[in-house]
Amino acid sequence: MKELSDKEEMELIGLIGNLKTHKMERKAREEMAPKKKKMIAFKSTPIISDDDDEEENDEEFSLLVKNVRRMYNKAKFYNRRR
Repeated sequence: MKELSDKEEMELIGLIGNLKTHKMERKAREEMAPKKKKMIAFKSTPIISDDDDEEENDEEFSLLVKNVRRMYNKAKFYNRRR
């Protein structure tokens, strides 16, 4: 019986050693892998319009860009705090 418990104990120690090795290898692989960055892309379509409409559209577009930039920076700030 003594031999049986020693054999089981050795198998358990070997299993724990394999798990630790696997964990260290996995951590090393994660550190070496390049980090993925989140990117945003917008698709635009050209619109043909009058000169008066273009001025209004330019103002609206600049306000839209300003608001999107503000939201993006705010989201980046909140994510940094976590």
